[in-house]
Amino acid sequence: MSKLGWVELETLSTEVAHLRSRIEAARASRNYGKARLLEGEMTELTERRNRVLSDITNGLSDGPPRGPQPINPPVQQVQPEQADEIREPTQEIRAVASKPPLTTDEAGDLTMWDKLTSADIEHVKRGVATRRAEMLTRHAHELKSLETEQSEIDAIEKAIALFTQKFKLGKSAEVLVLDAERASAQAG
Repeated sequence: MSKLGWVELETLSTEVAHLRSRIEAARASRNYGKARLLEGEMTELTERRNRVLSDITNGLSDGPPRGPQPINPPVQQVQPEQADEIREPTQEIRAVASKPPLTTDEAGDLTMWDKLTSADIEHVKRGVATRRAEMLTRHAHELKSLETEQSEIDAIEKAIALFTQKFKLGKSAEVLVLDAERASAQAG
């Protein structure tokens, strides 16, 4: 499994956590339709996350053994007198010998972990496209709610303007002091 699998797993885990909080918010606001829709998304996302996790764990179990691997193990020289003692290699040795040798770079990392296939790139592209679509959907919903709030503010502003026109209140409205009126009413 490539490094991209780990990145995708982390991204999916973050998305699952975010989706959980959105579901809780929908339930708190008693928007059960939205909560059901988000729960459906949660099911799909959880299944996708489990598939990625399964791929990673399968990739780990199929991987080479850990630790430094010799590039070219030393070969023992056979003396002519020992030639008759050499026997046919066992099946285990034949199986090991038939596998291609692992190649390493100067740092000792296995190069197979650094390979990037077109399938990996396509997989990441699909993930980015999915996240982009989700983000655009959230953005559209937020814009819609902001437009609704703006229209409410405009309606309140219009009502205030009508009120001030009806009662002829302007920018030069007089301020009445109630304490002076109360004092004169009590004295009289």
